[in-house]
Amino acid sequence: NTRPSVVQGAKLALKAVATHVDKTTVDVTGQATFQSKDAAGDRDGCTLTAVKAGSARVNATYGGVTSPDLTVTVPAHAA
Repeated sequence: NTRPSVVQGAKLALKAVATHVDKTTVDVTGQATFQSKDAAGDRDGCTLTAVKAGSARVNATYGGVTSPDLTVTVPAHAA
């Protein structure tokens, strides 16, 4: 698996999908709460803005369940 990446200053749309016990899935992006844990990314609703080079860990919470962290790589602007 490759890590998603977004260049510094750009925005990345976030999406959350819940998997039920019977293995069916449903898009819960509008009901989930997203959290960015690192200074490289600033979260606003369902969007992550790449603030500075590095990496940003993001997770989503829905129905009392929090997803594992997703690490997004933020490369610096090209010179």
